Amino acid sequence: MHLPERIRIALSITLLSTVALEVAFADGVVIGMGAEGDTVDGRAYTFFADVSLTDSTWISGAVALNETTNEVFELETKFADISLDHFFDPFGIRLGGSYWGDEGFLESKDVHASLYLRGEKGTLSADFERRNFDLTIRLDTLAEARSIDFSAKGYGLTGRLKTSNRSSVYLGGMTYDYSRRIGLQPETDRLRYLAVSRISLMNSLIDYRVSGGIEIEFGERRLDFRYSHWKTAVFRGKVDSLGVGWLTPVGNAADIEFRLALDDSDEFGQATVFSVFLYLYDE
Repeated sequence: MHLPERIRIALSITLLSTVALEVAFADGVVIGMGAEGDTVDGRAYTFFADVSLTDSTWISGAVALNETTNEVFELETKFADISLDHFFDPFGIRLGGSYWGDEGFLESKDVHASLYLRGEKGTLSADFERRNFDLTIRLDTLAEARSIDFSAKGYGLTGRLKTSNRSSVYLGGMTYDYSRRIGLQPETDRLRYLAVSRISLMNSLIDYRVSGGIEIEFGERRLDFRYSHWKTAVFRGKVDSLGVGWLTPVGNAADIEFRLALDDSDEFGQATVFSVFLYLYDE
């Protein structure tokens, strides 16, 4: 079964890991799981599900665990998200909330909303996100921990256009406005060694991101090419990423997707990222 098209739900784990999940405008259940790793010792594991409550209402959830290590530290980041989606035809709305972070270091409690328009030729979505952060800094084991509370509002647009029976293009972006200039805090600059991977915790606080690509279908299979660019909010480093993905059926009720990306970052240099996702369907 081909992974059916609905408005693209980007379960972006704040750039720790990105899972692109499309769910059909039909009754049924989609369950997915995935793993991601890179050449700078970053790892991510994801489980997600989307359940149709009615012909036009869906509830979806995701959990993820992300790990980054080097010779100095090891961080384990948890993520959980739940969302409700209703399609009024041709407009729809999606509301959700999420938790993300490493307890005792950096945590975020978020709410997000999307208003989208969907037609035969494509989709257009206006996105909003409110994030509330709690950053705890301890410069050494004897020092008293300092807590920094701040927030961010994110605004974005995402569009997808079907260019032929076999191809489509997409473009999206998000920009964030922070309540304080966290990049100028002296303590945060000393944490630069934590920015070792796109999966690392500090690189998940972003100033803006843009991405675009093209998808080409070959029957029940799909090939896509993707370019992404983002800027981190703490260290102000920029990341460019080129990726390719291949999705193919596995039996009558499952798809498997392989992805390969090459990152070039001001903070962690060049890295190769490989991921695999399995989608299971029950209509």
